[in-house]
Amino acid sequence: MSRHVGERTWLRVTVICPPEAADAVSVALLRLSPNGVTTDDDGGVRISGYLGPYGDAPDPVAAEASVREALAAIPEELLPRPPHVETAFLPERDWIDVFRAQHRPVRVGHIVVKPTWEPWPGPHLDARSDDVVVELDPGLAFGTGLHPTTRGCLLELQDRVGPGDRAIDFGAGAGLLSIAAAKLGAAEVLAIDCDPTAVEVARDNVHLNGVDDCVTVRVGDGLADVGSGWALILANISPPVVAREAPAALRALRPGGAYVCAGIPVSREHEVLEALREVGFDGILPRMKGDWIGFVCVAARDGGERR
Repeated sequence: MSRHVGERTWLRVTVICPPEAADAVSVALLRLSPNGVTTDDDGGVRISGYLGPYGDAPDPVAAEASVREALAAIPEELLPRPPHVETAFLPERDWIDVFRAQHRPVRVGHIVVKPTWEPWPGPHLDARSDDVVVELDPGLAFGTGLHPTTRGCLLELQDRVGPGDRAIDFGAGAGLLSIAAAKLGAAEVLAIDCDPTAVEVARDNVHLNGVDDCVTVRVGDGLADVGSGWALILANISPPVVAREAPAALRALRPGGAYVCAGIPVSREHEVLEALREVGFDGILPRMKGDWIGFVCVAARDGGERR
């Protein structure tokens, strides 16, 4: 691609990885990519970050080295070594087009996820009378409604949250599920993420959508201290964490409440399912989305003994 004189350049760095490593790779790239990451599941998971801007052409060798260093913290059983990393130069005008094309309004059920720069109603999606619009700046987090696991959580949320309910968004990212829960009538929403950067982005998006009064965002890596009486816990997060936190989730749910687990590649289905069965949920319902599977784990309605 040609560059205009004096035009800044961005370097697109793409990591090709197994589905189970997607979340970890996204988090690693977010530390280097100041405007978020994009994910493409067509023909394998490709996660791209955009480094820059650079006044002069960046050094792809140095950039790739920094990416590999960021990826080094990911366990080898998740991300095989050496990781597959690709680089490409993008003039700034092309980078803006690419990034915004990846983040256009999308409808899931009757929830519309709209980037801040898109008008509404707009040219890319027709408005409907029952639309619930969530406005997001993807910023330095991810979770914009495009990934199959996020779509699945949004659909379950619409089926299961009602006026006055209390919900937890565990692994909140940019705060999409938390904001959607509030706009669907939840009286109290707790958004938890282990990444302080994601927490700041989620707080900004919560404020942008005017739901500060019912959504609390905090840093955390577990559910042990969330209390009890929650109607819904959404966990769009890695399989080991889904399994690890299942006992705490069951203790936190009200009778008949649901622990909605997502982010599970089909290759990890059986190990996660076995872990969930051991906890003692009243029912476990599978939800398949392409190469991904989720589970809706329902607490006993009679409030009987829990493990």
